[in-house]
Amino acid sequence: MHVTADILAERIKAFYPEFDRYNMSLAVRDDTAKNAWVVEISRGGHRLDTYIEHKDAKNCAEGRECVHLSTQIGQFVRNYCGESCAT
Repeated sequence: MHVTADILAERIKAFYPEFDRYNMSLAVRDDTAKNAWVVEISRGGHRLDTYIEHKDAKNCAEGRECVHLSTQIGQFVRNYCGESCAT
């Protein structure tokens, strides 16, 4: 499967319902210099950029797993979407 930013973003959102639940934004772009995808998570002026190696992004896009993001997304939710977020 050829991975695109749109496919990867769609799959990430499918794995992590927190994006819709907490009204978080997601942007994905390919950083060819680092040979990785950049995943930008933001909410209310807070932003986190994290990188996913192309091999891991392919697994995620094919529906297997997005393990690397679990920790990053969980930490972002705890820091910026705690009890103050509407559910």
